[in-house]
Parts: sequence; C-alpha cells; structure tokens
Amino acid sequence: MKTKAFILRINDSRSIEYAKHTADSCDKVGLDWEYFQGFQNMHAQYAWGKTGIHITKSEGQERQFPSPDAIPPHVDNLPVGHIAECCSAGHASIWKKIADSDLDIGIVLEHDALMLHNIDTMTIPDKRICVLGYKMTDPSRYNHENAGPPINTLPLDGHEGAHAYAMTGNTARLLVKEIEVFGRLGCVDNAYFIRQQRKTQVPLCIANPTPAIGWLRESTIWGKSAQVNYNFIPSFQENYK
Repeated sequence: MKTKAFILRINDSRSIEYAKHTADSCDKVGLDWEYFQGFQNMHAQYAWGKTGIHITKSEGQERQFPSPDAIPPHVDNLPVGHIAECCSAGHASIWKKIADSDLDIGIVLEHDALMLHNIDTMTIPDKRICVLGYKMTDPSRYNHENAGPPINTLPLDGHEGAHAYAMTGNTARLLVKEIEVFGRLGCVDNAYFIRQQRKTQVPLCIANPTPAIGWLRESTIWGKSAQVNYNFIPSFQENYK
C-alpha cells in the first residue's frame, strides 16, 4: 500500500514553523511526506487557475478562470476571502496531485496538523473523505498512546475543518471530476466538511481511534483559529482529559 502525506504550507514564518512540526510528526510515525507550496498574494481566481483542474463554473455560475500564465505580480493586502480561497485551491491542487499519481492513499495535512499514528493499521474506504482528527490548543490532552492506532472508520455527517484527512486515489479523482463537472463548490471547510453546508457529493467518515489532530495556534488567515468541534467519537472522548 503506497501512502504519502502532503503538507500544505505558505511562505510565512508561522506556516513554515508549524509545517516543520507536522513533518516531524510524520517522521515519528513512519509516514512518507512532502511539502506542498500553497498559493498566496494572488486573487482567488488565479489560485484556482493554477490547480491544473479544468474549471468552467464557480458555485453554479459559468465562469472563465484565467490561465496560469496570466497571473499578475505579487499582490498584498488582499481581503480575507481571497486568502481563504487560495488555501482552498491548494487543497484542490493536492487532490489533483494524488489523482494523477500512483498512490493508493493520499493524506492532506494543513500546516497545523500533527500525526499521532500511522494509518497503515486501517483501510481507508473508497469514495469517502476520511477525517483524521479534531482541533485542540493543547495536544497533550489527548492520550493517543492509550487510545491506540486507528482500526476502522465511523460515518460522519460533518466536521469542523480540513486540517487532516485522507483519501484513496479513486476518491481524489472523484473530487477532481466533481470540480470539472460542477465547478468550484466554495471554500474547502464549508463545501466539503462543515455540517449542513457541505456541497460535495462525496461522503465523510472519521478514523477510529483518532490518528491526527489540528494543533491550534495563531492562524495565518483569520488571526484567531476557530476552536469549535462537533461531538467527539467515543474513543477520543475517553482519552481526552
């Protein structure tokens, strides 16, 4: 089984520092990884134009996205919405990278994620986005050693955030095809994860027990990270103090 994690970071001192912690956590659990340089200092449409995905619509509206060759020079002081969209385009670019590879499993990790266990002890289901864990400000509160590595998945109807998730190569191809057919669905958190806001047709599941977390610190987008989680799965709740 060929598995690799892609760590999404940008050229920002906090992002680089956080992503190094993410990479170290992958090394600790024996997980192959590489950095993916995300998009920044550009308007959202240009970021989506760089994904390598043929996009003709945005949230149901016909739209012409620019060629990657037409990207203007560095732009500062962009509205937060454009910065968030650049992040979302980074996720989609990683899906495309997984889809075009020979990987069996691709893992997407934002720069605040920490891997606590390898996921080679479980089967990532096809045609599902598999969430790997929750967000917290103090990683030491979860006793991952006592909880143990993941052994299966549980169904899920929503999750707060895209900080750590896995998918098969087939699922990545399904997500890319969905964008090609229906267009850009929206920001990654809302369109793919948050309950009652999801627009993708690809269902969610969650790894059990929890193999990763999002370690909340200062956000590179919002200033202060959102600390909301949905109800914990039993194995996490029992080992979270």
